[in-house]
Amino acid sequence: MHVTVKLGSTLREKGLADFSGGEGDVECAAGCRVADVMARLGITDAEVNLIYKNYCLVTPDAHVEDGDRVALFPPNFIHFSQFYLKRDAT
Repeated sequence: MHVTVKLGSTLREKGLADFSGGEGDVECAAGCRVADVMARLGITDAEVNLIYKNYCLVTPDAHVEDGDRVALFPPNFIHFSQFYLKRDAT
């Protein structure tokens, strides 16, 4: 199966030959997780702060299916959702 991966900000500097404009396809086995896709790209958990699958915020443990779109963003990338996720409820 194939998954489309979008790399944000400094992750684009990973030098992935098959990626154009920070986006490319990754082949993986059925039942793989986002963490497996990251491993195939040589991207560690420490290099990623935000993960979206089909435009929804997920964790590295989220399963991916054929045709899914995964976007990975590094810690230096600021996105509005971070303010809501990290905001103290008190």
